Parts: sequence; C-alpha cells; structure tokens
Amino acid sequence: MDTLWDKVKKNVIDWYGTAYDKTDELAKIGKKKIEMAGLNRATEKHLSALGGRIYDLITAQNHRGNKTVDDEEVKKLVSEIRDLEEQLRLKELEIDSIKGEKDKEER
Repeated sequence: MDTLWDKVKKNVIDWYGTAYDKTDELAKIGKKKIEMAGLNRATEKHLSALGGRIYDLITAQNHRGNKTVDDEEVKKLVSEIRDLEEQLRLKELEIDSIKGEKDKEER
C-alpha cells in the first residue's frame, strides 16, 4: 500500500515527465516554424526578384512579344521558388509528424 508520500512523489514525477515531453514537443515545433519563417523570407525575396525581372522584360523598349517565359533568369527564379515551396511543404509535414508522435504517446 502506497503512503501519502509515495503518491505525492509519483504524481510529481509524472507531472515533470509530462511537462518535459510537452516542452520537447513545443521546442521541436518551434524550431520547424523558425525554419519555415526563413523559407518564407527566401520565397519573398525570389518572388520580388521575379517580379522585378518580369517588369524589366515587359517595359524594355526592345521587347517584342511576350518572351518572359523563355528568359533564363525567370526560369531560374521560378525553379528556386518551386524548390522553396517544396521545402515549406516538407516542414509542415515534419510538424504534423511531431504532433502525431505526441498523440501516439498519449494513447
């Protein structure tokens, strides 16, 4: 039979374990969100550069027709933006995975 002290000690150990697990989960999620913020900022910069490049192509005096799709710099920027979008999607999946691991542990 457990004494009052044994029960209190067990509850404190359980509480600290729960607090540690939750803190660890939140730290992992926070790290992923910081990484996502960096990816979002990089995407913003690329979109801005892409917009500037397209503006230059459209307003150029020698520009005949709409050849922006064939411009190498535009192609490169679009490719980099797509890569960043994929990285963001993967970070979101990692966050979902972290949350899913915690849900499994709680069951």
